[in-house]
Amino acid sequence: MRRNRKKRTDGFIFPAPLAVAIAALSAFGVSFGCLRARTDALGREIKQLEARRNTAREMALKEENRWAQARSPAGIEEALNRHGLTMTWPAAEQVVRLADDSGRETPARPRYAASRLSRSERMRVE
Repeated sequence: MRRNRKKRTDGFIFPAPLAVAIAALSAFGVSFGCLRARTDALGREIKQLEARRNTAREMALKEENRWAQARSPAGIEEALNRHGLTMTWPAAEQVVRLADDSGRETPARPRYAASRLSRSERMRVE
């Protein structure tokens, strides 16, 4: 008696398209899980950084307010009194006026402002 060669019954044969589909679905599931874990970690990190940013903003605002109060006339007077300093207006002979090229008198620029000038302006001042 002849055997049917197309039908083999001696072993378990798994269909190839089903194996490919299962492998693709499992790869998709693993990659989805990895991406989800990464996005959750990034979300936590973003929340921590936003909290640090908000804290830094609050500290900067407090510092700006403190400096604004210290630079006010009342704040300057308070600091002078606290350090025991007395300041008066300069006498007329203590005021130095400089003349520019046109011969007009202009108030002298303070020395500390020279650092903010460009190189050519600094050369003119010095």
